[in-house]
Amino acid sequence: MLHAYLIPMDADTQRAEINGITDATRTAARAKFERDQFEQHYRQWITLVASDIALPMRNAEQTAIKAVISRCDQYQKDPPSMYTAVPNDLRSLMEQLVGFDRLKGILLLSADMVAFAPSMHMQHQNILDYAIAMNRRFFFKVYWFPIIVINQSFIEQADERMLHFVLEHELIQSEMYTEHVAAHGCRPFSFDEKRAIDGQALHLAVERSGITQDEHIKERELMHDISMSAPPVPKTFAETSLYEYLDKHWEEIKDLGVKGETESEAEFAAMISQEHDWIDFSHEIYGLFLTSLKEKLDVTYLEYGYA
Repeated sequence: MLHAYLIPMDADTQRAEINGITDATRTAARAKFERDQFEQHYRQWITLVASDIALPMRNAEQTAIKAVISRCDQYQKDPPSMYTAVPNDLRSLMEQLVGFDRLKGILLLSADMVAFAPSMHMQHQNILDYAIAMNRRFFFKVYWFPIIVINQSFIEQADERMLHFVLEHELIQSEMYTEHVAAHGCRPFSFDEKRAIDGQALHLAVERSGITQDEHIKERELMHDISMSAPPVPKTFAETSLYEYLDKHWEEIKDLGVKGETESEAEFAAMISQEHDWIDFSHEIYGLFLTSLKEKLDVTYLEYGYA
């Protein structure tokens, strides 16, 4: 038989324990309040943004609008379908452009969508940045997965110098973010930090790719054209869809994973392994966005019957 004995605490110890519990409760309540406030503001923002995004879409052909809405519906039903693995011949070309070792272990994907988010260059909620490429590093199951995604239309229309430039930009940003996390831990990046990293990465990408000013202007024009015609997706949903892609294609991509090497990486891994409600929230946000987008388009094109 097991016997348990209660050891009485002295007044100071008991008071310290009560104070600790009280502080922890207050911290948790404050975190929940801040999270609830963030989610409420984000819901309001995404419905407003849908109206802004619908404006240029109204000028497109009916068939083009229907195609975009159809793809957006498909993303909602099957988020990982947003992404496709880059074929081996294209991967070989990319390795020639930036070097085999720099792409080793990186999951290269293409997507026909563009991700949007509040601009990092102008602090105004209605000014958006559209991304035809993005890089992420996720911890999934037991490994870290570095990922680079490039818009399929950009891949098809850009010349090699433009593609080299975009790859350099994403790789350099990824390296800078990794170094920053290793040095400062996994705290959120400030607006100024994100803008500084983007600016430095842009400068280095221009140098390493050798892209000329005229070529860079053409690259920006192509990005703009694609952002006006491709299916728009909130960055939050694009990111969680990547996470879900890893789950769906685990057997195909598991050999690309690498184990974390720093203490800050281990802390981040533990944090995100316990935090899954961000996926549910991103699905909710995308649903709100898509519903609002269809409503705004139906105001002008009632005969299209998107709703």
